[in-house]
Amino acid sequence: MRFRIERMTDTEYRNLNIDYGFYNTPVGELLVASTSRGICCIEFADDRNEALQLLCKRFAKSFRRIYHTEYHDLALRFFSKDECLSFDEIVLHLYGTDFQIKVWRALLEIPFGKTSTYSEIAKSINNPRALRAVGTAIGRNPVAVIIPCHRVLRTDSGIGGYYWGVEKKKMLLEWEKYY
Repeated sequence: MRFRIERMTDTEYRNLNIDYGFYNTPVGELLVASTSRGICCIEFADDRNEALQLLCKRFAKSFRRIYHTEYHDLALRFFSKDECLSFDEIVLHLYGTDFQIKVWRALLEIPFGKTSTYSEIAKSINNPRALRAVGTAIGRNPVAVIIPCHRVLRTDSGIGGYYWGVEKKKMLLEWEKYY
């Protein structure tokens, strides 16, 4: 499965129609949201109200409705062993700075079941001294699991932080290891 990032313009970001739904996956319940052009957000939904609040905060000026789309089906294929190996391209329609998009693209290059470090990500985007900025961009990743920020460890191989908690990060790494 391949993912392609299309960057939202400022105008698009202010005028989005977002469809979202809640879905059970092997790593827990997720909120998956999409625009007419692709997947725009995936949040863990251990608490649906909290996940919906995060979506509303991320896209404050957008119209949101609970509605299932083909993009949601495509995102959920990530969790199917057979489908994960397909060569379908899935569009991620994301809002971010040039730097954030560059970091998120680098994260997509980390193979399933493997890990990288903040330092390796900084080097891969030709900015080896930007460790703090790389960490900030990783922390602002709007598409949980698919853009694999959970695969990034500290340089000393420590687990590091994770927006949804270290236990969730460990669970994701274990799931990928044995999947």
